[in-house]
Amino acid sequence: MDEPAQPHPHGFPDDWFYYVETGPQSGYGGIRCFPPADTSKLPAERLKDYALFQRLLLSLRDFAHARSAITFVREDVDFEAKYHLAELRRFQCYETTLIVSYCRPFSESRGGIPRLSYKTLGINLSPFVRALHDSLIAKRNKIFAHSDADHVEYSMPVVMHSNNQQGHPFTTLYPPRFREGTLLTEAEFEQVSVLVNDVSNAVMHMLQAMHGNFVDRLPAHTLNLG
Repeated sequence: MDEPAQPHPHGFPDDWFYYVETGPQSGYGGIRCFPPADTSKLPAERLKDYALFQRLLLSLRDFAHARSAITFVREDVDFEAKYHLAELRRFQCYETTLIVSYCRPFSESRGGIPRLSYKTLGINLSPFVRALHDSLIAKRNKIFAHSDADHVEYSMPVVMHSNNQQGHPFTTLYPPRFREGTLLTEAEFEQVSVLVNDVSNAVMHMLQAMHGNFVDRLPAHTLNLG
């Protein structure tokens, strides 16, 4: 009997693994959430949208911050270890930066700059990746950018009753204890890491396709390759 298929590390779906043949005995492969978009098939008016061009430029910073947060988590966090409260809060700061930075381009902003979408980039997300993206947006909206009482995990505060030295009763409030540390599991973190890398590459790919329409608006230098 055939051996049952082993699950991929970190729960990566089968379609994240790819291999491209470059010759009879050569090729390259790796892991990605989605293939690069074919920008030649995008509407010409989209490639000439300067407001979208500005959004893509700004998103480079956001995704760079998300990638840096990923680096910090990889350097400091052992998902199996136990940590003191201060360290757990530091890790949650990393995670907050990761999620808020990833979600920022997909949110409304002032100044006439449109929000980013995968459809705008010419990318169709699989159900798995769509669910991953939506979960990050939900965490951003309910936990990291706002404090939604239905989603922030904490114990109830406790009222302690006692009497002072004169025998008069009084109460003291012990504040709640909050869940600290990362909310993403190690598998979810690795999945998000692939997603952030892929969307960052997709944005740069789109910028390269668009920039020729705006050469008169951008600083320029001559590159002598002779």
